[in-house]
Amino acid sequence: MTLQQNRPAGSTAHWDDVEIGDAVHLRRNGRLEHAGRVDDRTANGAVVWVVSGHGHRQLFHVDDGFELAVAGPEEAGHAAH
Repeated sequence: MTLQQNRPAGSTAHWDDVEIGDAVHLRRNGRLEHAGRVDDRTANGAVVWVVSGHGHRQLFHVDDGFELAVAGPEEAGHAAH
């Protein structure tokens, strides 16, 4: 699993190794808040759009306070919830 955590204000942080179609988990304060598949992302990795298993599409910015984890094959099913 790849984990990318955004850094304090003023530092550079990007989710630039996330690919379209990746199953991802977004956590804040250690709690899973969103899961789905990456639908799109900006070239610099600062913004990703994630579609949940229910078809809800949501935009996330690297400065929103989430840790973005790319789910491994054993966790990919959990990203659809």
